[in-house]
Amino acid sequence: MPSEAPGDGSARGRPPAPADTATEAVRYVTVTAPDDGEIVGYAWAGTEAGDVEWISRAASSLRAYGLGSEWYRKVREARERGLTPLGVLHLLSREPGVGPVTVAADAAAVEELARIVTPADDRRLLAQLDRADTEAWRELADAFDALTDEDRDVQWGGGQKSPSGAIHVPFPKYSAGVHRAVGALHRIGAVTPEHRWMDNPVPAPGPDGALRPADAVRAATAVVRGEKFCDGIIDHALNDGLLDAVATSLRAWYADPDPADPDPDPADPDPDPASGVAAAAHPTVAPPAELPDPALLMCRFCGGSPAVDVAFRAHRGLVLLLGFRRTDGPMCLTCGLAVYRALTAHTLAWGWWSPLSLFLFAPLTLVRNVLAVRKVKRLPAPGPGTLGPRYDPGVPVRRRPRAYIALIPVLWVLFLAVTGLSRGM
Repeated sequence: MPSEAPGDGSARGRPPAPADTATEAVRYVTVTAPDDGEIVGYAWAGTEAGDVEWISRAASSLRAYGLGSEWYRKVREARERGLTPLGVLHLLSREPGVGPVTVAADAAAVEELARIVTPADDRRLLAQLDRADTEAWRELADAFDALTDEDRDVQWGGGQKSPSGAIHVPFPKYSAGVHRAVGALHRIGAVTPEHRWMDNPVPAPGPDGALRPADAVRAATAVVRGEKFCDGIIDHALNDGLLDAVATSLRAWYADPDPADPDPDPADPDPDPASGVAAAAHPTVAPPAELPDPALLMCRFCGGSPAVDVAFRAHRGLVLLLGFRRTDGPMCLTCGLAVYRALTAHTLAWGWWSPLSLFLFAPLTLVRNVLAVRKVKRLPAPGPGTLGPRYDPGVPVRRRPRAYIALIPVLWVLFLAVTGLSRGM
């Protein structure tokens, strides 16, 4: 997929948050890549109303950015199921690599999380630099050292009016020395598709005029690639000192990659966004608020609370063909009773028609269901569902006609017992 997105809004998959929702508390889930745990982005929704939005993490890798596009589609498909926004988040939280639903102060806090640059992001960009090509680094040093005042005084062409009345668009006429310097940045790998320069601001040198090495890669990518879309970006970077800061920083990194971390571990995970942990040189975010009761389970079917983790079973025995079914997970009072009654009635009707089923599997299934439903019946009535409508429990098992099919094998066993006893007398 392309490394540049057409703009900030489309890259994140949503328009900027309206001003009247900027201070509304929101809930969000953190989506990570299942294989390495890199943070891909965040799905979030307001607590009062509104829709579920997706925002990709701005500094993520190209691979993670591709996953972000897939997750944007997943969020859209979940919204089309007619669930509430909170229900969509809880549904997404069951996916591999997705964290629990968490509370943030407002949408701006989630957007700030998406802007955090991690040490892993820096290492990924620096890994694009080709340290093995000694000649390329020598060329970088020679090219920038050879730049003259004439090279920096860029002349512009175009702008004149043709006989037909059309005006030629002005364009910079870079010298051979400037082209040599730009080519050297390409050659060492400082212009990389791993940085989506259109989604991120161009790094600026600090008060001392220096750039961090990873920021130098970001700046080099933004300047060189930006020139293809807006003439004069390189001219501006030459005259405000940004391009020289890029070269100085990269040459210093080549001489000493990272004196503070001589043996960085590329497998170090990104900081936990829920904890607000980040490198000191990177933006940080205050830890988001905790959910009202993080230990409270939600029903797997309707999303209502409270719920209890239980398992209900059904059995079918047809001569030599045996069938088993299990439905488990957190269930509220209403959905739990519905599952219990449906599976128990099924077992009473079809669970007796083989010797093993009659004397072992069907009775054991019924006993286990009775023990499980006792946990469900202790729950109070559930609150509003967040995943959609809840199951209808229907009438109790004793009022379902097919449950009385179980009387046939029971009466048959009693008949055999009575017949055997009468013959023995």
